[in-house]
Amino acid sequence: MRRPELRFVASALGLASLFAGTAAACEPPAGFVNPPRPEIAPLDSLSFSHSEVREIAQPLEAVMRAANRPLRIDATKDMAGVSGTFRLSEGPYGTVGARRLVCKTDGTIAVEEVLLTESNDQGSRFRYLVWNYTGRKFREVEYAIGEFVRTRPAPDRTRTTWTYRFALKDGLSAEEKSRFQQDFVDRQFAEWMRAQLDRKPD
Repeated sequence: MRRPELRFVASALGLASLFAGTAAACEPPAGFVNPPRPEIAPLDSLSFSHSEVREIAQPLEAVMRAANRPLRIDATKDMAGVSGTFRLSEGPYGTVGARRLVCKTDGTIAVEEVLLTESNDQGSRFRYLVWNYTGRKFREVEYAIGEFVRTRPAPDRTRTTWTYRFALKDGLSAEEKSRFQQDFVDRQFAEWMRAQLDRKPD
């Protein structure tokens, strides 16, 4: 039987560039206007969040070398995957300020922009903003901030922490906010994150 951590290696390598490559089959819909970036609250004020952590028997350098792999985000039972991306700014997506349109497998769209990218021989951090969601699943969401943090717990191991934080639209009741955290964040979105992290190698 294969060890779970080895089965996860290829997925973790791919996650090193989840948001670095450009996939095909995505064009701006009719009437699309590149939207202004929303005002972003401090991270510690975004209380609706979820993190997934994985550790694999691969050195950090091997994970970082996978940075040019094509984007692949699979759909789950409740959440759409990604069918393609379209660059909305100059230069490669991995640089701060770079922006792209994301086309979903259910026909909806969102916009992503890189907020932070830093790395050294002990780890890396990649933070990005997602907003302009058109899907019904995200009707309460004003914007989301995703972040990958990779560290080196040992010379031959890499720990990846993937976190999503959500800012909600004004006017939601306490009951609606609770349902969003419990049903969407903790169940549907968490399952979607785990599906990407635990995907079997192609």
